[in-house]
Amino acid sequence: MTAVVPLSEDASLRLADQLQVLSQVAEALTYRLLELEERLEGQDERIGERLQQVAGREAAHGVAMDQRLGDTEERLARIEAALRGLDRTGGSRHLQAVQPPALQQELPGSLTEDEGFDLGPEDTDPFLDEGEQPFMDELIAG
Repeated sequence: MTAVVPLSEDASLRLADQLQVLSQVAEALTYRLLELEERLEGQDERIGERLQQVAGREAAHGVAMDQRLGDTEERLARIEAALRGLDRTGGSRHLQAVQPPALQQELPGSLTEDEGFDLGPEDTDPFLDEGEQPFMDELIAG
């Protein structure tokens, strides 16, 4: 048989105090844990909202990018067709000017086509025929 040793009154009070302090610590930790869980839920909601906003913007950007890529492919196809036409005819051909995309906005302070440089009748060709110029290595060798 095991002998049961009776606790003294001081030991019993000390043990009761320690158990009370331990329960107070456990209660404080429980409340802090609940507060942290609430804060975590709030953060999760904010992150979810931001992810939805970003996904919406990315979808809009994706549509705009797809449209721009499609416009670029069309322009490249027209250029290729024009170049093939030049190869077959062997001569020059009037090419259609590239129109600015509808998505592109005018920059503040930029000139529109109507406000562009005013060329007089004598300056109808801004690119003067200056003839062929020698390369740098030809200048050094000569």
